[in-house]
Amino acid sequence: MNIYSIIFGENDAFLRGREATVEGKPLDTQKTTTHIVPEKYREDVAALTKYIGEERFQKGLSIEVSLAEILNIAPRTRRRTDAYDSLAKYLKSELDITLTIKSQKS
Repeated sequence: MNIYSIIFGENDAFLRGREATVEGKPLDTQKTTTHIVPEKYREDVAALTKYIGEERFQKGLSIEVSLAEILNIAPRTRRRTDAYDSLAKYLKSELDITLTIKSQKS
């Protein structure tokens, strides 16, 4: 695309109802976003994604699991709910996923 095309609107196919193209090839309309997961949480996020299902693991998801389940999914040496607090905060702030862990004591 050159400046002439931009100024004179030769590439505004989407406004005329035609398929937009780049260098003669159809423009992929579906945008994918990749999120870089810090090393600290990489294994946990991968395990949760496998457990929940990749197609369901998206923004707005609310995951409610028992402590026993999460210990099987993403093991910790400290077998308490507070061991997952940083993971839950990361999921909420970066991915908008709510992780709720229920203990048998509470």
